[in-house]
Amino acid sequence: MQEVDPEDLRKSMQTRMTYLKDFMGFRRHDQDILNKVGPLIYDTIPPTVDRLYSKLFEFDVTKQIFMQRNDGFDGDLPTRIEDLGLESPQLVYRKIFMKAWCRRVLTADYTSIKTFQYLDKVGIMHTGAKPFKHRAHVDPLVVPYRDCALTLGWVLTVLQTSILSLEDEKFSMQDKMDAVAAVNKVIWMQNDLFARHYIVPAE
Repeated sequence: MQEVDPEDLRKSMQTRMTYLKDFMGFRRHDQDILNKVGPLIYDTIPPTVDRLYSKLFEFDVTKQIFMQRNDGFDGDLPTRIEDLGLESPQLVYRKIFMKAWCRRVLTADYTSIKTFQYLDKVGIMHTGAKPFKHRAHVDPLVVPYRDCALTLGWVLTVLQTSILSLEDEKFSMQDKMDAVAAVNKVIWMQNDLFARHYIVPAE
């Protein structure tokens, strides 16, 4: 039985990375299959991001978040939520970040602490903190954990569907099953690196 120090788990990203990977059973094969499937579904990322923001625009509580000026955006921003559209300059700016995140999930080196530090910063930045030095001057982004978790769940479904939709000639059924499992592990690890900044540890 492995012994894990809860305090070290909270303070050390190296410890947390090891724990997450061991618990989820994320192995070298998972990374290899992600790197293999990535190029096959890259073309689905832009429309996936468009669909994601359309989903977020279906609810006032999630659309309202995009009325905040943040993430280094200096362009025009509507003053009324009714005037905020999917092609508004700030939304176009946000989509760029989301597309980059999707590609990184599929190509990252999960043996590197830098990958988990990046995923952790993605979680932190949604709490209003400033994890990236080059964004220290901008207004904070504050997104409820509820909506972060739901968004990850939505993205997971779409990525898995894209993988399962590949032609068997390009990607065998066994590879599809392995890739779906690997994507599931990565998204849940990212979810943990969101949740840890929102959930108060038990005393």
